[in-house]
Amino acid sequence: MSRMHPSVILSGIVLFSALEVAGQMTMPDNVVIGQTRQYFVVPYPGSTYIWWIDGEVQTGFTTNEFLHTWSSADTFLLEVQELSPYGCSGPVRSGKVFVNPGPGTLLIIHEAFSPDGDLINDVWNIGNSEMYPEMKVTVYNRWGQSVWKSGAGYPEPWDGRGNGADLPIDSYHYIIDLHNGTKPIIGDVTIIR
Repeated sequence: MSRMHPSVILSGIVLFSALEVAGQMTMPDNVVIGQTRQYFVVPYPGSTYIWWIDGEVQTGFTTNEFLHTWSSADTFLLEVQELSPYGCSGPVRSGKVFVNPGPGTLLIIHEAFSPDGDLINDVWNIGNSEMYPEMKVTVYNRWGQSVWKSGAGYPEPWDGRGNGADLPIDSYHYIIDLHNGTKPIIGDVTIIR
């Protein structure tokens, strides 16, 4: 087996022939756009394998090894199934792969916004947030109380409200968790009215 690229063993791959469980290196896996990874399961003599990414069969890969270059930022489901030489299908095993834009694409985090209804900077937009589909943002007041939390991917920018009411002019602390294995981003944002 070639070791030219980083390798990942899918978690929980059960080979029904030997009832062995393959080890886990880093599943779920975190990669960046353009990175090539080699995924593999413990082989059983004579078996073939089917590999899928988000339900799409990856043609040309019928062995216990799968080599892929990730080309777009998103969360993908990688699946594999063993087909024994006796015609039996094993269970489908899976793991998530989080593909990040890489060091060249950073979040653009504004230090202030003005939720005053003039349609200019009324919400706290975070640039490039679409590149981090699992990202979650939590905002805290000066006393450390959580006043607002986003959904995964920051689908609705913060509008300066907390618990259904406009929050006062002040600086607020935030924690941005990209959910990609990196340290959370911590900082301050100011509401100006």
